[in-house]
Amino acid sequence: MYLRYVSKFPLIAAIMCAAASVSLGACGGADPVEGDVVAAGEAQELTAESAEALTCPASVPTIDMRKSLIVTKETDPDVFTEFTLSFVLQRLIDSVGSSQQPLDLYRRWWDTQNNAANAVFTDADAIHCDDVTDSNGVAQLNGFPYTCPRNEGVLARTNPSNPAQTNPFNPAGDHFMEPVALVNRFDLAPVDGSHCGEYRIIYAKKSSGPTDRNFIIFEAQLPNPHPECGVAACLPVAEFWANLSDPNTTATQRRDALEGFYFFGLPGFAPVIQASNFMSSTGQIRTNQFMASSGAFQPWNLREFKLDLGVNSQDSSIRLFFKPVTVKENPFGGLFNASFDANDPRGAAFRSSFIDALDGLVPLGDDENDISLRTLPDQDLFNAGESIVDTNNNYRDRLQGNAAFIADIDAALGPLLQSRGLGPGMVTADNAADRATTQSCAGCHELSSVDDEDLGGLHVWPEHFPTTAPGTFVHVDEQGQISAPLQWKFLPHRAQILKSFIEDNACNAACPSTAASADIAASSADALLDSAEHVPTLGGSATH
Repeated sequence: MYLRYVSKFPLIAAIMCAAASVSLGACGGADPVEGDVVAAGEAQELTAESAEALTCPASVPTIDMRKSLIVTKETDPDVFTEFTLSFVLQRLIDSVGSSQQPLDLYRRWWDTQNNAANAVFTDADAIHCDDVTDSNGVAQLNGFPYTCPRNEGVLARTNPSNPAQTNPFNPAGDHFMEPVALVNRFDLAPVDGSHCGEYRIIYAKKSSGPTDRNFIIFEAQLPNPHPECGVAACLPVAEFWANLSDPNTTATQRRDALEGFYFFGLPGFAPVIQASNFMSSTGQIRTNQFMASSGAFQPWNLREFKLDLGVNSQDSSIRLFFKPVTVKENPFGGLFNASFDANDPRGAAFRSSFIDALDGLVPLGDDENDISLRTLPDQDLFNAGESIVDTNNNYRDRLQGNAAFIADIDAALGPLLQSRGLGPGMVTADNAADRATTQSCAGCHELSSVDDEDLGGLHVWPEHFPTTAPGTFVHVDEQGQISAPLQWKFLPHRAQILKSFIEDNACNAACPSTAASADIAASSADALLDSAEHVPTLGGSATH
């Protein structure tokens, strides 16, 4: 695969490396990552002057959203040949020097959805959903209820009479996981350049019907090889994605370039698919789960995982594993309710923190993309272990009856609305709770998207049309079809972020001296919110 990338797609690789040599020249260029020697060598033939001619003044192709922002099975089915789940898991395993097999890693992952009584793996380092319980034996994650077991635990099992039937890597099997989309989230790069955004792969389970669906989203956070140069060092990544829209670029070239980007990295950059990009303080893996078992219904459930390293208790070898973690920007719904446990100090802490988050929930202007819950202080204290599509996760519903909290929110909204040029009462406490729901997984996927929801002020959340593909809940379905909010609201915003970033940075001087770099670091620190807790992204919200 790598030889195909090098031999058939030298142009974009060369442009990217040359762009890097311009924008990062004073940073002390990084050595090519392993596997990129040929591509980097070809690219080095371009001088800095020729690179500047290519990139300055910026000449950004017209952004084709289905080429530069999201590539799906519907529009580019041939792109996904090398993106099989077994290959991706093997790359992750190889990146940590483990001797695991991909199928073992996958099944142990889904055994986290089983309780101990029904576990497939029973060794000491196996993880199950009831490893932590409250005094009543109810499964917990982060001190909040965690549905256990989930029907998806069946994916950890093998049919002994027909193993191929339950093999997730077998296209003919009932549990086959197929790659359906590659997603560019350059807009999630922080303004301080601490990383260069997220790059995603979406897999969909082979479905036998509406209650037999499951999706996996690998959301890698790409390291910035020169964080001392700020976010400008991410320019080669932005130009890479933009150039996929070049009308002279063939489908085969796009395929080869994307394989190179994900599995080998641009010159000077790490590959997307390596375990460190999914570990603590980096990216994550999310799941959208809706599988029935023997007719037992469970609502849509969205969960989040990190990769971590452990030691195989049987032979002391390195083992990679998926660890359930909280779902980010998804505060537990009960925190809005007056009946939340008075003995749990997080209730009072959340009410105070939510007031501080109103500035992000009620942004200036009328663009729904700017609504964000990223400014919620101490959010790790409040995040739930799952985001369930039911009324318990509708924050407005949970707020009702909490008169004191409602009064506090309305009081805090008064001066904020005035600063936004809005009249008194144009955004209420109910609207603020609705806005927070839009940022949750369940809200963005369904609870907030049943119809065009009036959020107060100038914002209306876009409808997730139930009668057109991909229907409700998912933003990308098993066929690679995309939702209306994604097509008409979220992707155009991301396209503008990408285009503006390239235009603003392509002609900048190279990263300055160490002293000047300190100035960059200082200005980045000024952008931090609430004592260095959150850094704004280029595009606003991380949810959509």
